[in-house]
Amino acid sequence: MKTLFVADLKPGKEVVEFFVLRKQEIRDTVDGQRFLKLELGDRTGRIDGVVWDNADQIYESAQTGDVVKIKASVTTYREMPQLKVERLRKAKEEEIDLSDFLPASERDLDSLYDEFKEVVSSIQNLHLRSLLELLLKDSSVAEKLKTTPGGKLWHHAYVGGLLEHTLRVVQICEKAASMYELVDRDLLITGALIHDIGKISTYSARGFFDYTDEGRLIGHIVTGDEMIDRKIQMIEDFPSDLALRLKHLVLSHQGQLEFASPVVPKTLEAIILHYADDMDAKADAFGHIIKTQKSKGKRWSDWVNLINRYIYLGEDEEAEE
Repeated sequence: MKTLFVADLKPGKEVVEFFVLRKQEIRDTVDGQRFLKLELGDRTGRIDGVVWDNADQIYESAQTGDVVKIKASVTTYREMPQLKVERLRKAKEEEIDLSDFLPASERDLDSLYDEFKEVVSSIQNLHLRSLLELLLKDSSVAEKLKTTPGGKLWHHAYVGGLLEHTLRVVQICEKAASMYELVDRDLLITGALIHDIGKISTYSARGFFDYTDEGRLIGHIVTGDEMIDRKIQMIEDFPSDLALRLKHLVLSHQGQLEFASPVVPKTLEAIILHYADDMDAKADAFGHIIKTQKSKGKRWSDWVNLINRYIYLGEDEEAEE
């Protein structure tokens, strides 16, 4: 078991510990010296590393995604902590506990899955419920639903994140369905339950979350649409109009063509689902940044490249005291 995590690393500290090898690249300095640049991580974060001696030998000793044991010292480079690695080896299977490296939901995964099934049982439309039940009977779908993250880095990036995100989107959509009389509640909630179903095939979790080949080459929206279409074909007399409206929810939920949606929302249910999905994703991402970066004397986050802004962290704790 790990006892020292990335979040604990301070300049001057000596480290003998396990980390996941997220990246490695042989580089040359301007004067021709070869060195190995690393990115190491665990469930609490990531940190850069550098190897100056035996760079080629160490590069060959492990691959990206492996859990490795290192001996290093924490230094500073460009005002950021960095590990100066002296030794590195691939960890043995019996030394690895993936819970040390993959962040996980604070909620029980079986409880989340039971909640998902309860929502499925609330669907009154027999065709839509049959579709959802077919998905849950697929063992590969059911198991991956419990472990897949909601995102790689930006939102719900932890084991169980997809289920948490899905259920929150369902809650928002339930509220919207009760507010707007023209909404087809069963259609909207079914769309909320499966809008991100393609992510079970587009993310992998070894020592860290990454895209699968399918995730990079096709993407979760198209993958999800294909998965749903295959199940629809198994249901006798599934109404073609209902299938079109449901598939539209999945295909349009990102809201804009430049965000990988093949179409923009064109139904009442689709526009509600898009904003519910967007709101929960952004709220979770903002919350994560606030929780991980808030500290005494710090009122604003670091610059967030993805949304081109700083995020207000709240009142200065030191000033409040």
